[in-house]
This record gives sequence, structure tokens and C-alpha cells, in this order.
Amino acid sequence: MKLLSAAGLAGVAGCTGDGSQPGSDGSNGGDGGDGSDSDSNMGGSIEAGWAFNAVEVLDPHYVDLYQQITIFSNIFSGIVKLDRNGEIVGDAASDWTLPDNTTYEFTIREGMTFHNGDTLDASAIKWSIERLMGLDDSPHIGKVADIESVEAPDATTLRINLSRPVAPFITFLTRGPGRAGTIVNKTAVEEDPQRYRRYPVGSGPFELTERSTGESLTLTAFDDYWETDSEGNSLPYLDEVVINLIPEPSTMWSAITTDGIQYADELPPQNARQVQGGGGSVDVAGVSSGEWSCLAMLCNDPASDEWAERQSYASGNDQPTDAWEGTDIPTTDRRVRQAVAMAIDREELVSTAYFGFAEPAHSLINPAIAWAYQEQPENAQMYNPERARELLDEAGYTGEPRFSGSILGTPTDERVMTVLQQQLSNVGIDATLDVQQESSYWDNIYRYNHMFMMYGGGGDIDPWMSWWKQLRTPMEEGSSGAWQKNLYSNENFDEALSKSFNTPNQDERIEYVREAEQIFLEDAPFAMTTFPLTPKGSVTQLKNVGNQIGLSNFHRAYLEE
Repeated sequence: MKLLSAAGLAGVAGCTGDGSQPGSDGSNGGDGGDGSDSDSNMGGSIEAGWAFNAVEVLDPHYVDLYQQITIFSNIFSGIVKLDRNGEIVGDAASDWTLPDNTTYEFTIREGMTFHNGDTLDASAIKWSIERLMGLDDSPHIGKVADIESVEAPDATTLRINLSRPVAPFITFLTRGPGRAGTIVNKTAVEEDPQRYRRYPVGSGPFELTERSTGESLTLTAFDDYWETDSEGNSLPYLDEVVINLIPEPSTMWSAITTDGIQYADELPPQNARQVQGGGGSVDVAGVSSGEWSCLAMLCNDPASDEWAERQSYASGNDQPTDAWEGTDIPTTDRRVRQAVAMAIDREELVSTAYFGFAEPAHSLINPAIAWAYQEQPENAQMYNPERARELLDEAGYTGEPRFSGSILGTPTDERVMTVLQQQLSNVGIDATLDVQQESSYWDNIYRYNHMFMMYGGGGDIDPWMSWWKQLRTPMEEGSSGAWQKNLYSNENFDEALSKSFNTPNQDERIEYVREAEQIFLEDAPFAMTTFPLTPKGSVTQLKNVGNQIGLSNFHRAYLEE
């Protein structure tokens, strides 16, 4: 509890795919909910579908896409992991303490091995962490930037010393969303680091035994996996999971409804709604992965004196766009951004654009961050078109239309964009839709030539995971503002966020988080829209897949006869 409080995570609870599944008390580091109570339900193979067209990278120190995380979560162990209630529990570590605000000491389980037979002990974990610390091209290097030293005085003791208190540090060590604490294998990495990206060696319940580019990956049960259920049965129950890459939504739906596959990591929402509630051959649940969506708004001119250099820290563009030269940018006015946030009817978005698989978002803190989440915090972004019109009047935008601007998005955003276009028109804003393929979308979003941008994030189990890179002022050194899409800056927000990052005590930290949240709501750099839920489907015979924080963990899953 002391450690969780230091991380600001005591009592974290995420949305699981099946509320009827029992949780875990963390006593054995399990994900909770023993599956089979009979040997007759053990064994067997299943076919699963992933809505992805390629899985090139599975090295956790490089993975940055959630569909890849949901695969490697079955292959690797972490120092810690998330249980079915979204709480941090032991994985390779059976226990841990926080002797002071900058020291984490873990007790490592005995008898763990990697898939290639190498011993997994404290020294192996030390090497894995130090490997990440030296990877300048890893998207996760910032998570270990404050590590001063890593010690392994004996096989079962791991000590991490930080240069300063880092409140979300424990979340970085989770094997799923955190990734920094996911344990990679020294022998395999040193033999061929490029091959390791595609054929990783881990120590999790399944090992990758076969893959066909663009088609499938085969996960085979690891016989020496450490974990057992409450009756002493070895995990995993299943012998094999074949993951088929099925990017076409209609094909995925056809496969799950005809028993071509027994599990779908993501189903088309419009189809999933047809069977939600059970009664058929497919069970569907909406699962939170800590995801959030918004309409990001350009807050400053990228070519202005203040931002000409600053925008390059996030975009990498040495020459800022001159698209706004001599042109008014209404969204640089805070009142306009507030009006846009009030023009959005989130309930309609959930029903019309998401087919019910989302929750209205009134602030940036998503439900997976349970210790800080409030459904409607003070000054929440609420639907209020009348007040939106008043704010636009106050800002001087009184014409017909009040002003015009384009919304940048991808084909998967188009349904949401169409609803937003209509809602903005109801308060007099003329929004045109610019739907681009993924590659050109990312190119243009960093050109800052759109007033509105569809944007979002996932896997957020701590406010730092979005706020620091997405909203803090871009700086030349470090990761501050490194993913800025809308050129927002507020010194008071930066200060509150920095204090929350360096305050281990949860009671003190929440005050800084609330302060930063209120500044965000006042400035409205994002008009929050929804917290999307991923529809995951399984045939009724497949039980006990772990869907905590949007994952698809199969080590306790089994086929019911």
C-alpha cells in the first residue's frame, strides 16, 4: 500500500470485460479468477483474431501500439503487472517495499526461467532495465531517465535507486501499458537484436513459436511458466493460441459468428451491439483500455515569434508552416475553445458514432485512473449550446457562419467527425472534414495547418502518461511536450504537473493533479469527446480471458465442454 500510494495508484480500478469474474487479492501475483475447476477443461487450442494488418515489432522496449501490447502481454513477464481489477500486483516480483521516496526494493521469485531456459533472477532484470536505459531510439527511455542505479545484490533482491521522487514510476514497470519493467532476455537480444524485435524470447505463459508475416502468430504454452491456480494446477490452461491478423472488420465479424475464430480482440461496434447482452453463440463486452478521444484545437500560430522554434521540438520541422500568415485563428482565443467544448453533445456521440461502446468524457482523466477520475469534476466540459453561442459572441465571432475551419482525421474517425460537424454547425461554426489516410494524417498533424484535429490516446493508467507529452510546453531537452499536436502552453499547468510528477505522497499529489485538471478545463486545449470502449468478443465456450486495461491475457482462459 505504501508503494501504491507513492505511485498515486492505491485502489486503482479499471473496467474489465466481465464484471462477473472474480478479482485478485494479489496474494500470488495472479490476475485473479481461477479458470478451470476441472481437468476436463484444460488444454486445447483456440484461434483468435486481431484487427491489425501487421505486427512487425514485439520487443517491448520498442513497442508503442496497443495491439502489439495485447500480444506481448502473453509472451513476457514484468516486474509487476495489472490484475483484473486494474490494481498493480507482483509478477516476477513477489513483493516490494519503498524504503524511501527514491528507492524501490523488489523481492524476485525463485525458479523463474525464460523460454530459452535461461534463469530469470534479479541480475537478469537488472540487465533488462539497463538495456532500456541505453536505447536512445526507444519511445520508453523517458520512463527510466530518473534511474540513478540498479542493483542486484543477490538472486532474489532487485533495488532501483532514483535521482528524484517519480510518482508514476511503478506504473512504468508494469508489463503491459508501462513496458519499462517488461523483462527481455539478454542471450537472445545479444545474439540478434533485429530478430528479437520479431521473435522475442520472454518468460510469460506463452512463447512465440511460429509466425507468418501479415497472417498469423502462434503462441504455445510455456511448460515452465511459474504461476499456478488456487488448486495448484499449472498455468496456462490452453495449449495454444493462434492469432490471426484480420484488419477487415466484416471479415472479423464473419469469423467470430461462424466459429472460424473463438476470440476477437476487437469487433466492429455496429456488429457487436447486435449481440451485446448475450443469449447467442458470441459474448461481447465493452472494455476500457484507458483510452480517451478529443477534438484538439490549435492554440497558437506555429510561425509566431513565440512558437517558431518551440513547435520544432514536437514536430521536428525546422521551418514552421506559414499557412496562417495574415489569417485569424479563432481557436487561439480561450473563449472559442470553451465554446467548442460546450457545443459537443457527448451522449449523442456515444449513441450515434460509437454504437454505445464509449463513455462521455468531461475531462481528460479516464476511468482507468480510478484514484483521480471524477465523472463530472468541477468546471467539467458539459453540453451547453446556449452558453457556447454566448462565448462566441463575447469573442467577437457573430457572423454567419461565425467562422470556418477544417477537422483533420482518419477514415476510422469519419463517423465521429460527421457528428461533430453537425454539432458545431448548431452553434454557427462551419467545419469542413479533411479525412486522410494514417500516413498523411500524421504528416499533417505536425504541420499544424488545421484548426481542429481528431486525437486521442490509450493505455493511460496515470495522468502523466498523457499530460506530460501531450500538453506540457514543448522543451528542447527531455520529453516535455514531445507529442504536442496543438501548441498549447500554460506555465501554471506546467508547474502543477511537474509537482504532481515529483510528489510521491498520494494525498499531496492529488491536489496538484486537480490543480492541473482545472487549468486544463479552463483553457480547453482539447474539447474532450469520449472514453472509447473496445468491443471484445468470444464464443460462449471460451471463458476467463483477462481483459484488464484492454488487454487480452489467455493464461487463465479455458474452453468449457
